[in-house]
Amino acid sequence: MKNIVLLTILFFLAVSASYGCTTWLASGSVTVDGRPILHKNRDVNDANQEYHYVDNGGIPFIGQTYANLETGEYWAGLNAAGFAIENSNSYNMSAGPGGNGFGYGADDGWVQALALATCRTVDDFEALLDSLNEEGRTHNSNYGVIDAFGGAAMFETGGYEYYRIDAEDTPDGFIVRSNYSYSGTGLNNRQSNWGPYRHDRAYDLMKEAVDNNELSVEYMFRHIVRDMSIPEYDPYKDGLINNRQLIGNSSHRINRGTTRTVMIAQGVEANANPNDAILWIMSGNPIGSIAVPLWVRACSVPVEVDGEACSELCEIAINRSDYVNLNDGIDTQRLVNSEGTGLWDYMFPIEDQVFAKTRAFASSDRFDYDLLENFQNSIASQVCTLLEEWDPVYDTSERPIRSNREQAEQQPSLTVTSVYQIKELIKPNTIMFDMLGRRISNQAALYLPNGMYYMETDSKINRILVVR
Repeated sequence: MKNIVLLTILFFLAVSASYGCTTWLASGSVTVDGRPILHKNRDVNDANQEYHYVDNGGIPFIGQTYANLETGEYWAGLNAAGFAIENSNSYNMSAGPGGNGFGYGADDGWVQALALATCRTVDDFEALLDSLNEEGRTHNSNYGVIDAFGGAAMFETGGYEYYRIDAEDTPDGFIVRSNYSYSGTGLNNRQSNWGPYRHDRAYDLMKEAVDNNELSVEYMFRHIVRDMSIPEYDPYKDGLINNRQLIGNSSHRINRGTTRTVMIAQGVEANANPNDAILWIMSGNPIGSIAVPLWVRACSVPVEVDGEACSELCEIAINRSDYVNLNDGIDTQRLVNSEGTGLWDYMFPIEDQVFAKTRAFASSDRFDYDLLENFQNSIASQVCTLLEEWDPVYDTSERPIRSNREQAEQQPSLTVTSVYQIKELIKPNTIMFDMLGRRISNQAALYLPNGMYYMETDSKINRILVVR
């Protein structure tokens, strides 16, 4: 019996450690456009994530959930009243009952679904928590919420109690949480699975953005959501383009290996039209995904984020993320490099266009709410098509160690000026590499940009100078 109990406890701890999530929210007083922002990096084991439009008699909303999950649970979202919610697990709050009115097991998905369907304000959500205190909550969470009336608050919930922190009442105007609560126990000895480094790193990046008046949705996606810094190493210190070290230790990164989707709700200024609130989403790991805007007023979501079998955008993003993930960590040279052939070298200009098109559309004199559905569908379709069309210059095998490369350095390089000359040099057993030792497929070799490369045939290495 003792062994069974011990195994159960170990299993629970293992599962809890894998469900991370890093979240933050900001009052409109500290953002560049005066609109509040609510964010969640969702870290779970199941990679297949979707976004659903829900109109079942309550307030219509868009909710984030697992692919093809029909239980009605949602773990983040935005509703037609401009109210948005997300959560992260909290591991240092008081325990609650094993079951309640929602059933047994974790109830955070039910709480958020209920909140999205019934709440219009931050105060409404507080009243909802009051009503749940008596029977208790089974899953301790940090719930972040914003509304269309200037509200932005974090609720740290235990089994039978909660603590409210309003962003406007904090010195910073923003709130960050990983997997512990400020009102909980053990703050002087934060446990590893609480995500203390993720919390501190996100706080520092948010603080820097606020101090420089740069805090925006675009800034968050580009500089915080995808952050890969770890306690042992900062790949951004000398510029990511110059980093040559694989980035491991996934559990400590803001963008973890288990980060499956990202939601940023861009609210509206106090008392503005809630139809203007935007739910920005990245389906799939943010390494290989591009932000897409959704509006509840569109009364639908694109098929690319809620397909019959799965989210197409999620599937493509998983595939693209796999390209940069080697056995020992992330190869950042496959993201950005001096040749401009990295995944992010390709993705970021597309994402910039998404933001630019969305701003132009929303501020156009011809803007009409009835055009929202077509616009968001067009953006989602274009993003999927462009991500699908991307063809990596380098293959996905690990960088080999070339002990005899010095031998090639001492030989004169072969200069080629056309694709036909490259074709003549490539044999069935030829292997090509760039100057960093990354392998290049023979097919991709035909379209290489100008520069120096290595070509190995029958264990002999030559330098090839491509000049076109």
